[in-house]
Amino acid sequence: MRQAHAQTGYAAADFSRVRKANLDQFSIDRLMGMLNSLGARVDVRVDIRKSVTSPGLQP
Repeated sequence: MRQAHAQTGYAAADFSRVRKANLDQFSIDRLMGMLNSLGARVDVRVDIRKSVTSPGLQP
């Protein structure tokens, strides 16, 4: 993790949190930035589908 910190500038503690799946403190942008700075390619795909409304919820 120290090597990742040296390579990216992100704190070693951040990589430790990601490794332990403690992701509460991370936005998607921050996680993608960490991956990009490590040389990983990140693709995000969003599919929008019509949802079924649950009882009591307004469309």
